[in-house]
Amino acid sequence: MAVDTFISGRGGGTDRPWAEAALLLGAHLEVARGRRKQSEVVEATNKRVSTSHYSRLERGEVRIDKPHIVSIILDALNIAPGTHRDHLTALAFAASKEGWASRFRSGHREVVPDSMLRLTSLEESATEFFVVDRNAIPGQLQTEAYSRLVTRYTLPASLRDAGLQEVVVGLRAERRTRFAGRLITDQPKGRFFVEEALLYADFGHPEVLIDQLQELLGLVENRALPVGIRVMTARAPLAVPVSTLTRLGFRKELADAVPDVIYNETGRTASFHRGSLPGINEVTDPDYVDLDDLIDNVLMRAPGYRDSRRLIENALMEAQLRL
Repeated sequence: MAVDTFISGRGGGTDRPWAEAALLLGAHLEVARGRRKQSEVVEATNKRVSTSHYSRLERGEVRIDKPHIVSIILDALNIAPGTHRDHLTALAFAASKEGWASRFRSGHREVVPDSMLRLTSLEESATEFFVVDRNAIPGQLQTEAYSRLVTRYTLPASLRDAGLQEVVVGLRAERRTRFAGRLITDQPKGRFFVEEALLYADFGHPEVLIDQLQELLGLVENRALPVGIRVMTARAPLAVPVSTLTRLGFRKELADAVPDVIYNETGRTASFHRGSLPGINEVTDPDYVDLDDLIDNVLMRAPGYRDSRRLIENALMEAQLRL
């Protein structure tokens, strides 16, 4: 997985990936609603929007396949014509575009769920990645061979079909390629935390693990890339159940900055939690607060650069001895 072969690209303004636009639009809808209940807003639309759909729009969970519906909601929220309304309408149309991961979705919803479509879209414009993966080396850092091996052993038994595995491997490869391309072009900061035990998990193929560990060392030693890799050695359990935890941050210097998002995956259950809209509102999601605190604890407990590098080197030498 050579870093210099990766590609990427992104526009600006309201030419945003759909999930970022939906996230920002939803945050503004929540601010505009104020103390009113969501049901009151739905009632003001003459129930042309269901309460469940409006709730998902406000949380930024869904791609808006019918942007004109948002105009009805803006009327219900008494948002008058003008620059602000025009901006929200533009966000609605940006949130209607399909992301790159949708092409892996056709007929494969079971292995490419809505949560993955949303996560991959948010990753397209994030400027800060904080990733804790307790099941495998984080996907953005995987070699193709390691990705295939991990996919084979981590997919639920009911999904271990060769065709479905190829879909997952293909999506992960595209995700990895796009992230590494952005490391060169946009320079997002990435901090990845790996369980120490995962450095020794070869699934019966030490040669694959050796290549993966060498890839990690290459990233650690390339100080020109904004990537930090830390090995988690603490034995204390995390306060909140986590298999994969990701916090994504976005450009804060923009006039309309995007809230941070935390993605938490536990087993086959995935959830997103939105932070505060910068300069406008406070965090109202208690799960976001708890998970953000957990991230701070991981940051404090994890070894630094030198110790993490030594732990990876030790694992690599042991894997080489097993050949």
